[in-house]
Amino acid sequence: MAQTLPAGADGAANGYTALVVKFTALQKAANGLLDEVEFLAQRMRRNADAATTVADLSAAAHVDPAHVAAIADVGNAFAQVVGGCKRLMSAADTMHSAAGHLRHEHQAEYGAIHAAVTASRARQAKPGFYRQT
Repeated sequence: MAQTLPAGADGAANGYTALVVKFTALQKAANGLLDEVEFLAQRMRRNADAATTVADLSAAAHVDPAHVAAIADVGNAFAQVVGGCKRLMSAADTMHSAAGHLRHEHQAEYGAIHAAVTASRARQAKPGFYRQT
């Protein structure tokens, strides 16, 4: 049988309601990160397209090929940032889904217990009280 660990140093901050709030905050933070990174990826894509256009126009204007290559390199760098943003968006989406799943599982596992404990007038032992040492 698995051992029940006592509450951590946070005390009441590790209670049922506090954990639900923490999981919800984590999910909202991941969603905010997803929105910010998506905006950044769009901006970097526009910058990459603009750099490519400037490189093409510079080449058409017979600008020194070294300068055209430098501008094209800037466009490629912006495109690499877009790739990094997409990977970060994937990680943020995974974190958002995992936090939502964790919150749901926590509520499914402990929600009924919490409801019964809060409905009872009897004092409840703190987590770990009945653990045998």
